[in-house]
Amino acid sequence: MSSVDNPALVGNIEFGSGEGSPVSALAMARGRSPACALALPRLSPRIPRSVVPVRLASGNARISRFLLDAGVFEDCDVPDAVDDSMRACEQAFSRWFQRRIGPLQCLRPGFGMHLTDQHDAYITAVGRDGRMPAYAGVELYWAEIRECEWPVGERLQALEQSMPGLGEAVLQALRQQGRSYPLFTPDIACDVASYVYWCGEDDEEAALDLRCGEDEEDREAVRAEMITRAMLEAAYPAWARRWPRGEGAPGRHARALRRARKSADPAIRQIASDALALSQLHFDDAFRPDCDGEYIGFGAVLSWAPGDVTVRIYDDLLQQAHESEFCDRMGQVSIALDVPGALGAWQLAMDSRFEAIRLIDRLIHQLSA
Repeated sequence: MSSVDNPALVGNIEFGSGEGSPVSALAMARGRSPACALALPRLSPRIPRSVVPVRLASGNARISRFLLDAGVFEDCDVPDAVDDSMRACEQAFSRWFQRRIGPLQCLRPGFGMHLTDQHDAYITAVGRDGRMPAYAGVELYWAEIRECEWPVGERLQALEQSMPGLGEAVLQALRQQGRSYPLFTPDIACDVASYVYWCGEDDEEAALDLRCGEDEEDREAVRAEMITRAMLEAAYPAWARRWPRGEGAPGRHARALRRARKSADPAIRQIASDALALSQLHFDDAFRPDCDGEYIGFGAVLSWAPGDVTVRIYDDLLQQAHESEFCDRMGQVSIALDVPGALGAWQLAMDSRFEAIRLIDRLIHQLSA
């Protein structure tokens, strides 16, 4: 049993349930009343379980005051008992984040916070001289806690067959708003295959040239073990493998979604309405993560069929990324302590992104059901 589930380790120290607590088998057999146990002291939940150095506590208090003065929390966001005011603020932010997004069925966004100095460097501990570096700001970031595979191909192809252009329009709405919650879609899988397996080319021939030369038997043996262009063409329809081309694509997609909203099928109407609402949201790249290395901050893997080539490509991308630097964040923002209004402005700017996350989650749920 974990400490969270164990009532003896959470809150007050209580090792029995009072009336009805079990007694020893020996006492029961002898028909005697069990001896009264010595009462154990109870610690108030307000007593911290860890000790925070004075310098660190002072700095944390300043951050806490900054956040409270900015009015970013509600009473329900602040935990009842904490050991560290800094962790309390992080938990409060996380609760605010989850509360503003609302309940989700497929996605699990998480939230974190770092302290920064005047050079935007992270503050993680007391310096070697025993002094705590001066706090200059906070960095807030968010990411998917556990990305999952969601097969959407069957439903998208059914939409495309029921109304030509509809499946493509729904998929494009999910791809287009990836700046709010990036998704690993078939077109991204094709791009990743190009630079992970094919030396940046459109197919595997250049990679086979480098590895096997003109030995046809060796080439075919290696080809049988690798991701090939033919595998991608067999896995996805052409409209899913590439980003729509031409200036008229956005208008064509919007018309398809508007027509579908009048469908006799209520499920199609709902999907079209959600996709149209998602495509009409507007936000910029202001909170794009500033990280080095391979980007793997995807919120979900949208495969075409369960366990298809999309999953293999994604796994290989993760393996390559973890061999060096990588970025697994979806967004981040730095807030200076001397600009309290910046925090409220960021919260307002997140409203459209939160709406996008809700719509993306709902669409994934409908398409993978």
